[in-house]
Amino acid sequence: MTDPTVPATPPATDAGAPPVAPPTDGPQYEFNDAQNQVINDLATAIVWVRLPLLVAALLQAMIAVGLAFRVGRDGAHIVGVLGHALSSVVCFMLANWLMRAAAAFARVTTTTGRDISHMMTALRSLGAWFDLLAFFVKLYLLLLGLLLAILCFGLLFGTFREAV
Repeated sequence: MTDPTVPATPPATDAGAPPVAPPTDGPQYEFNDAQNQVINDLATAIVWVRLPLLVAALLQAMIAVGLAFRVGRDGAHIVGVLGHALSSVVCFMLANWLMRAAAAFARVTTTTGRDISHMMTALRSLGAWFDLLAFFVKLYLLLLGLLLAILCFGLLFGTFREAV
């Protein structure tokens, strides 16, 4: 008598075969031509936003390298080197996320059968882009608030008055 919980023959597996992606839950929504045009226009606009970000990243990197040569003469330039290097990295990251989003939006308009999956990939990339951008806007506002508090403190307690 055989045990019903044990299969009679083990399933055949190919050890060298790559794992197969699970099948989708069914057919996905397919955007029409007018919707594809809107999505394609967005992808093009994203690429045009990415280009100035890449230029800014390259310029920031060049400034950081140039200032790095000055650190030996004036150690205070290390702040500029770090600031410009950080700005360069952030711009490169933003440009990379924008390129991923633009590519995913383009796949929505050029492929069939996976529009929603490609759209979700594009939206995740844009979400990461806006998360980083939101962090820096919040940081900027925090620094402005700190500067305003320092200025108010100085005005209230006479820090900015000339010595008589």
